[in-house]
Amino acid sequence: MLRPPVEMALARDEREVPGPDHRWSYEPKFDGWRAAVFTAAGVVQSRRDNDLAARFPEVVVAVGGLGDLVLDGELVALREGRLDFGALTSMPRSRLRAGIAVYFVAFDLLADGDEDLRPRPYRERRERLEWRLTAVGPPLQLVPATPDRDAALEWMKPEVADVGIEGVVAKDANKPYRAGRTGDWLKIRQKIVVDAVVVGVAGAVSRPEALVLARPDETGELRQIGLSLPLSPALRDAAAPLVIPTDEPRRRLPGAVLGQQGTEYQPVRPALVVEVEAEATVLGFTARLRPKVYRIRPELAPADVRFTRG
Repeated sequence: MLRPPVEMALARDEREVPGPDHRWSYEPKFDGWRAAVFTAAGVVQSRRDNDLAARFPEVVVAVGGLGDLVLDGELVALREGRLDFGALTSMPRSRLRAGIAVYFVAFDLLADGDEDLRPRPYRERRERLEWRLTAVGPPLQLVPATPDRDAALEWMKPEVADVGIEGVVAKDANKPYRAGRTGDWLKIRQKIVVDAVVVGVAGAVSRPEALVLARPDETGELRQIGLSLPLSPALRDAAAPLVIPTDEPRRRLPGAVLGQQGTEYQPVRPALVVEVEAEATVLGFTARLRPKVYRIRPELAPADVRFTRG
């Protein structure tokens, strides 16, 4: 019998969806919290080995009639038809008032009763998972999967990112479940190139180490989209004379969702536009990876950067 905590398989970052060949099975990558659910024990194990059962009682209730299974998957929160990563931090009562629904999206079966399925190839584990979850409904869901690379590429479109699908996970269907980043699982995030307005600098204003970036929302108000990756020496030199600090004191980034929690930055006038590569979910202000600055756009004004929905 498999007992918590269990070491989880992790997907390695890649830039391109692999294949096509019969080796790969493809799934959408959701924007949520990774978790393993022990149905009989009522344990919802986080990636850091914490038990989240008290935070997500609806999931514990939903899996209670499945027998003794160990499911691997993702906790996601749905609000107004879109996945909301930040809403996962809310407590059950506040979620109910805010109209937030939590789901557990299962994508692997690690054990069934006293049978440890991890040595089995993914193809067999997936078949058993589909059979065991035949009759389930919300808040428990089975993640879609396909062997068709062309179908999987539909999950790489920016308009799909608007609902919270970050890209594709490709899994080697012939491999067992192995903990860590073995290369058996690959994750490919949607990336797009967009313009952003510089609203702050990390490091010295005279030679910025990174930029705090923002884009306009539907109302035209600038909202932060993240702390950029460290700038190249050439970009540091180019940005320095173009950023004008405000009289405001230095601030700290409010959370890891913006790049690096606690990073201090100096607010600057929103006058400089840069071109960045970012996750497609940046259009919905839910991207969590740091954008990469490609170049400075001195020919553009902030008013030229318009709200865009994926």
